[in-house]
Amino acid sequence: MLRLISYGLLALLAYLPMAQANQVTTSKTVILVRHAEKAGKGRDPMLSHEGKLRAKALVEALAGTPLSLAIATQFRRTQETLTPLMTAKGIPLVVIDAGKEMDKHIAAIADKVMAQDGNVIIAGHSNTVPLIIKALGGPELPQLGESEYDKLFILSMPQEGATSLIKTQYGATSINTP
Repeated sequence: MLRLISYGLLALLAYLPMAQANQVTTSKTVILVRHAEKAGKGRDPMLSHEGKLRAKALVEALAGTPLSLAIATQFRRTQETLTPLMTAKGIPLVVIDAGKEMDKHIAAIADKVMAQDGNVIIAGHSNTVPLIIKALGGPELPQLGESEYDKLFILSMPQEGATSLIKTQYGATSINTP
C-alpha cells in the first residue's frame, strides 16, 4: 500500500511541471503601442526621424520578449513602427483595416488576438489603443494625447484569472506628455 502511495506521489510530482508548462503556454501577453511620431500631417504620413528612432527603441525594449504576430492598420505609420521589430523577431504582420466602423475594427483585432497562439504586438492609434485594451478584458483608459508616443502597454491574459495591465514607457519621453 505504501509503495502504491509512493508511486502516486511520484506520478503527481512528475505531472505538476507539465501542468505548469501547459498553463504558461495557454496564457498570452499582448503588447500595445501607439504608432511612432509621424512626419507631417495628412491621411497617411510616414514616420519622422524621431519616429524611426522610436521604432528602433521598440526592438530594444522587447528584445527578450517572444512574439508570434504583429498587428497594424493599413496606415504606413503603424506598419513602419513595427517593421524593425518584425524583422528582428521574424514575425508576420497582419493588417486590419481601420474602416469607418470603429466597433468592427476593434472587434476584428480582438478576434485575431484571441485566435492567435503566442504573444502579440499591436501598433494602433491614440483613439484605438485604449479601446483594444478594453476589448481584450483590460481596464478602461482615456484616449492617448496627440503628442503621446512613448507609452507601452503590457496586457497579461492568463488562461484563468483576471487580465492585468502594466503601463510603461519606451524610447525617448514624448513632448507634452500629461
